[in-house]
Amino acid sequence: MVPDNAGVIRARISATLGCPHPYLGAESLTPPKEVWWLNGYQSSTERQQVYDAYAENPPLMAAFQKSAKPKAALTLQPIEVFASYRPDRSEGTPWLLGHGRCLVITVTNRTARLAGTVLESTDGTRFVIRSAETREGAAAAKVSSGQETTVFAIRPSWSFPAAEWIATDPDFWRANPAARR
Repeated sequence: MVPDNAGVIRARISATLGCPHPYLGAESLTPPKEVWWLNGYQSSTERQQVYDAYAENPPLMAAFQKSAKPKAALTLQPIEVFASYRPDRSEGTPWLLGHGRCLVITVTNRTARLAGTVLESTDGTRFVIRSAETREGAAAAKVSSGQETTVFAIRPSWSFPAAEWIATDPDFWRANPAARR
């Protein structure tokens, strides 16, 4: 579990010290308590460019490391998963990163087409994502899934939003320091 202000601190550091890439912070509303940081890359080349940009920004990396120390006893080791969009496994309107106020994420190994946007990791695990504008809408989507599904609230103050995310829902993103840049 992450302390309530940890995501806010990370977002402020990102806005102040020049984070090289937008990311989305989400907190689970249903057990187990988790925090997910979501990034979107168009290619492995872009992902490497972002990694390099982080490495080339020592003040940003030092600030992230410093802010991680006080919460180390409260958090587990991070898990990093890379997954690719699978339109052939997805059904419905594709989810776009940064859109929606809640996410309903089902983690499965099923191979059938699934309702939602399907991202697949190298080990075959599929992450089926559906967005909702309200907690009620997300809860209804969770009930209909019948799978290992978690409802997440997007935390604007924990995120480093892209300009296009802010443009689609400026009232929602107003709580974020990066939204005022």
